[in-house]
Order: sequence, then structure tokens, then C-alpha cells
Amino acid sequence: MKFEDLWNILVRDLSESKQFQSLSQTGKFDAKYSGGRIHITTQDSIWTIDRPEMHKIWNKGLTLDENLRFKHFSYTQENIRTLSFILALMRDFVGQNKME
Repeated sequence: MKFEDLWNILVRDLSESKQFQSLSQTGKFDAKYSGGRIHITTQDSIWTIDRPEMHKIWNKGLTLDENLRFKHFSYTQENIRTLSFILALMRDFVGQNKME
């Protein structure tokens, strides 16, 4: 799967809010695509994920072993506050597909 394919799936599938499980301690969150961004709502906060931000994590994930790709600690040098949400979305939408 290419990043463009993932983004198009997110745009389509998140036209309505859906619930996901984060990869960190933040727990469950809702995600909805609107206005060119993915809007994340947790119990305490609202976050947005821009396409370039997600693409940056995607590109980093391509360099990692498949066993480490969706592990938060693999991205410690990335300073992106929405990382756990991005990884959860990638995990759920990429699944067993090969990233390219």
C-alpha cells in the first residue's frame, strides 16, 4: 500500500466519526476527516493530524522492520504529539498490507 492509497481510504472511511484504540496510555479516541485534516477527539482533548505530518511518520515507518513499524518507541526522535494516534490509524487501516 502506498501513502496516497492510505490517505484516500482515511478520507473516505472517516467521513463519519469512528472510534479507535490508541497505542499508548491515551486509550480510545474518535477520528473524523474534515477540512483536509483528521480530527482526533479524546476524553480530554481535540487534536488535528495534517497530511504532511502523517506522511512524515509513514516515510519513517518504511525504514523500520515490520515488527517495529507500529511501536511507539521506534519513533522516539520524532517530535509529533499525535504520534500514537497516527500509528493507531496506520495499524488499523494498513493492517497486513505491505507498505511501499
